[in-house]
Amino acid sequence: MAPPTRMTLEDRQVQILDAIVPVVLEHGAAITSRQLADAAGVAEGTLFRSFGDKDSLLRALFDRTAEVAYDLADLEDLADATLETTVSAIAGVLTVRFSAIFQMAIALGPILLAEGKRDDPRFDELRDRIAALLAEHADELAVAPPVAADALRTLTFAAATGWGDRSAMDMSDVTGILLHGIARTDTRKESRA
Repeated sequence: MAPPTRMTLEDRQVQILDAIVPVVLEHGAAITSRQLADAAGVAEGTLFRSFGDKDSLLRALFDRTAEVAYDLADLEDLADATLETTVSAIAGVLTVRFSAIFQMAIALGPILLAEGKRDDPRFDELRDRIAALLAEHADELAVAPPVAADALRTLTFAAATGWGDRSAMDMSDVTGILLHGIARTDTRKESRA
């Protein structure tokens, strides 16, 4: 019998990061390295060998959350879909993923703030990927695909944050607003007497 293959450092890191998401969302930046190790099912020394220190591990967790959120590979099969199906699929995926980023940013706020503001080029790349998906329907759009992509990205981000749990907006609302606007078209204006 061949000896088991050793896990690469990158595979080990991904395994650890995926395992610690729930406990980090529960405890935030105040989490201890012991809690992280227990959640990952590894020794604390393994955490430190894999990431250096706790803050580096938590920053890597946020980066992984963003990496997963900005990956739209699972939407590439929309080539034959209608505009409404395409917008609805993009909105559904983005809302779930933006919600994950938002929750992680809240949980890790002190650590992320300590490193300072940095622009993530993946956010612009995301707009470009959305625009490419919408370009298949350019003849149906009232605006250029990058403008439609910005609108879709903005509305899904707003829906994902929940506006403090006061938002009544869901994905059908996002799709409807993007495709038809906010004005009713089924009633005529009545004259005021």
